[in-house]
Amino acid sequence: MTYDPRGRLRFGPLTRISLIGAPALIVVYGTIRLLSPRGVPGPGWTAGHLALLFGLALFGPVLVGLRRLAPEGAVARRRTAGAGTALALAGLAASLAQAAIDLVVGFRAEDGAEMAELFGRVQSHAAVKLAVYSLGPLLFYVGLLALVSSLISRHGPVSVRTLASIVLGIVVMGVSLDLMPAGGALFLLALAPLSRVRTAGPDGAPATGPDGGPAAEGNRFDSPALPRAGSPV
Repeated sequence: MTYDPRGRLRFGPLTRISLIGAPALIVVYGTIRLLSPRGVPGPGWTAGHLALLFGLALFGPVLVGLRRLAPEGAVARRRTAGAGTALALAGLAASLAQAAIDLVVGFRAEDGAEMAELFGRVQSHAAVKLAVYSLGPLLFYVGLLALVSSLISRHGPVSVRTLASIVLGIVVMGVSLDLMPAGGALFLLALAPLSRVRTAGPDGAPATGPDGGPAAEGNRFDSPALPRAGSPV
C-alpha cells in the first residue's frame, strides 16, 4: 500500500489494477469459452485460457492487498484473514497449474481426440487430479470467503454487499461453467469499488469510501495496519 498526496493510505497501482483486471479477465475467458468450439484446440482455446491464466495471476495481488485491510487490534479477525489468504493462495496456485496444463495440452494436441487423450494421461495421476482438478481449486473459494468475511465492518470498505456478490458469483459459476461471465461480473461488482478506497493516514487526513466520498465516522478504526517498508502491492 502507498500514500496519496493528502497522506491517506491506498492500494498500490498493481493492486488497484488487479481488483478490476482479475475479475474482468474471468469475464473475458467465460465469454470466449461460450463463443468457441468446445474441447478442441485452436485460437479460441488458447485465447480463452491465456485470459484465464492472467486473470488468475492478478488475484494474487488482490488477496495480499485485501489481507492488509485486516483491522488493527482485532486478533481473531487478523488471524482469520491470514488463514483465509493462505488457503486462497494455495487454491490459486492449483488453479494456475490447471490453466497452464490446459494451455500446454491445447498447444500439443492436433484435434479433440488427442486433447482428450492428453488430459486423460495428466489426470491418471491421483495426486495431480486431487491437487489440481478437484480439492486444490476449491481452496481458493474457501479462503476468499474467509478473508472477505473477516474484513466486513460497519464503517469499513468491505461490506456485507461485497461478500454477498462474491458468494453469488461462486454459486453461479458452480452451477455451470457457461455462467462464468456472470460470475466474473459479480466478482467485478464486489472488487472494483475497493480500488478507489482511501483510508486515514498518519496525519489524520480523512478517509474515503468506495464511492470516493467521505467514509462514515469510525472508519479509521477499521483502517489497515501501516505497511511495512518495501512491501507495496
